[in-house]
Amino acid sequence: MQLQEIIDVRHCCFIIGNPGSAKTTIWKTLAGAATLGGFDTIYDIIDPKAVSSDELFGCMNPKSKEWKDGVLSVIMRDMNKNNGPYKPHHKYKWIILDGDVDPEWIESLNTVMDDNKVLTLVS
Repeated sequence: MQLQEIIDVRHCCFIIGNPGSAKTTIWKTLAGAATLGGFDTIYDIIDPKAVSSDELFGCMNPKSKEWKDGVLSVIMRDMNKNNGPYKPHHKYKWIILDGDVDPEWIESLNTVMDDNKVLTLVS
Protein backbone atom coordinates (compact mmCIF):
# COMPACT_ATOMS: atom_id res chain seq x y z
CA MET A 1 0.00 0.00 0.00
CA GLN A 2 2.86 2.36 0.77
CA LEU A 3 4.37 1.86 -2.69
CA GLN A 4 1.01 2.55 -4.35
CA GLU A 5 0.64 5.75 -2.32
CA ILE A 6 4.08 6.91 -3.47
CA ILE A 7 3.31 6.06 -7.11
CA ASP A 8 0.03 8.00 -6.87
CA VAL A 9 1.88 11.25 -6.15
CA ARG A 10 5.25 10.68 -7.83
CA HIS A 11 6.27 9.32 -11.19
CA CYS A 12 9.55 7.86 -10.03
CA CYS A 13 10.51 6.11 -6.84
CA PHE A 14 13.21 3.86 -5.48
CA ILE A 15 12.82 0.65 -3.52
CA ILE A 16 16.09 0.15 -1.71
CA GLY A 17 17.09 -2.63 0.65
CA ASN A 18 19.41 -5.50 1.29
CA PRO A 19 19.44 -8.50 -1.05
CA GLY A 20 16.55 -10.81 -0.22
CA SER A 21 14.45 -8.10 1.44
CA ALA A 22 11.49 -8.63 -0.97
CA LYS A 23 11.98 -5.54 -3.15
CA THR A 24 11.07 -7.41 -6.32
CA THR A 25 8.17 -9.16 -4.63
CA ILE A 26 6.74 -5.81 -3.55
CA TRP A 27 6.55 -4.24 -7.01
CA LYS A 28 5.47 -7.49 -8.69
CA THR A 29 2.67 -7.86 -6.14
CA LEU A 30 1.56 -4.28 -6.79
CA ALA A 31 1.61 -4.87 -10.57
CA GLY A 32 -0.42 -8.05 -10.14
CA ALA A 33 -2.92 -6.38 -7.83
CA ALA A 34 -3.36 -3.47 -10.25
CA THR A 35 -3.98 -5.86 -13.12
CA LEU A 36 -6.48 -7.87 -11.07
CA GLY A 37 -8.18 -4.57 -10.22
CA GLY A 38 -8.67 -3.83 -13.92
CA PHE A 39 -5.59 -1.65 -14.46
CA ASP A 40 -3.38 -3.52 -16.92
CA THR A 41 0.27 -3.16 -16.02
CA ILE A 42 3.31 -3.76 -18.21
CA TYR A 43 6.94 -3.32 -17.27
CA ASP A 44 10.47 -3.59 -18.62
CA ILE A 45 13.35 -4.59 -16.39
CA ILE A 46 16.80 -3.13 -17.03
CA ASP A 47 20.04 -3.75 -15.17
CA PRO A 48 21.50 -0.22 -15.25
CA LYS A 49 24.99 -1.51 -14.55
CA ALA A 50 24.93 -3.74 -17.64
CA VAL A 51 25.22 -0.68 -19.91
CA SER A 52 27.19 2.55 -19.79
CA SER A 53 25.55 5.84 -18.79
CA ASP A 54 25.60 6.97 -22.42
CA GLU A 55 23.85 3.75 -23.47
CA LEU A 56 21.33 4.10 -20.64
CA PHE A 57 20.43 7.78 -21.03
CA GLY A 58 21.65 8.62 -24.54
CA CYS A 59 24.46 10.88 -25.66
CA MET A 60 25.44 13.48 -28.18
CA ASN A 61 28.25 12.82 -30.61
CA PRO A 62 30.60 15.80 -30.08
CA LYS A 63 31.82 15.78 -33.69
CA SER A 64 28.57 15.37 -35.62
CA LYS A 65 26.31 16.92 -32.94
CA GLU A 66 23.88 14.05 -33.50
CA TRP A 67 21.90 12.67 -30.60
CA LYS A 68 21.87 8.92 -30.03
CA ASP A 69 18.96 7.71 -27.90
CA GLY A 70 19.66 5.58 -24.87
CA VAL A 71 17.74 2.56 -23.66
CA LEU A 72 15.55 4.63 -21.32
CA SER A 73 14.58 7.20 -23.92
CA VAL A 74 13.72 4.50 -26.48
CA ILE A 75 11.55 2.62 -23.99
CA MET A 76 9.85 5.81 -22.77
CA ARG A 77 9.10 6.92 -26.32
CA ASP A 78 7.66 3.50 -27.17
CA MET A 79 5.55 3.53 -24.01
CA ASN A 80 4.25 7.00 -24.81
CA LYS A 81 3.40 6.16 -28.43
CA ASN A 82 2.04 2.68 -27.59
CA ASN A 83 4.59 1.01 -29.88
CA GLY A 84 5.56 -2.63 -29.63
CA PRO A 85 4.19 -4.42 -26.58
CA TYR A 86 2.80 -1.22 -25.05
CA LYS A 87 -0.90 -0.73 -25.71
CA PRO A 88 -3.39 2.03 -24.82
CA HIS A 89 -5.18 -0.29 -22.40
CA HIS A 90 -2.06 -0.51 -20.21
CA LYS A 91 -2.85 1.87 -17.35
CA TYR A 92 0.60 1.47 -15.81
CA LYS A 93 3.78 1.26 -17.85
CA TRP A 94 6.83 0.84 -15.64
CA ILE A 95 10.56 0.80 -16.23
CA ILE A 96 12.25 -1.18 -13.46
CA LEU A 97 15.95 -0.53 -12.93
CA ASP A 98 17.00 -3.64 -11.07
CA GLY A 99 20.56 -3.57 -9.88
CA ASP A 100 22.96 -2.42 -7.24
CA VAL A 101 22.70 1.26 -6.41
CA ASP A 102 25.55 3.05 -8.10
CA PRO A 103 26.24 6.68 -7.13
CA GLU A 104 26.83 7.67 -10.77
CA TRP A 105 23.57 6.43 -12.30
CA ILE A 106 21.45 7.27 -9.25
CA GLU A 107 22.66 10.88 -9.47
CA SER A 108 21.95 10.86 -13.19
CA LEU A 109 18.41 9.65 -12.51
CA ASN A 110 17.87 12.39 -9.95
CA THR A 111 18.93 14.90 -12.61
CA VAL A 112 16.92 13.32 -15.44
CA MET A 113 13.59 12.93 -13.62
CA ASP A 114 12.10 15.96 -11.95
CA ASP A 115 8.97 16.41 -9.84
CA ASN A 116 7.03 17.87 -12.77
CA LYS A 117 7.04 14.46 -14.51
CA VAL A 118 9.24 15.79 -17.30
CA LEU A 119 12.05 13.76 -18.83
CA THR A 120 14.98 16.14 -19.23
CA LEU A 121 17.66 15.08 -21.71
CA VAL A 122 20.25 17.02 -23.67
CA SER A 123 18.28 16.39 -26.86
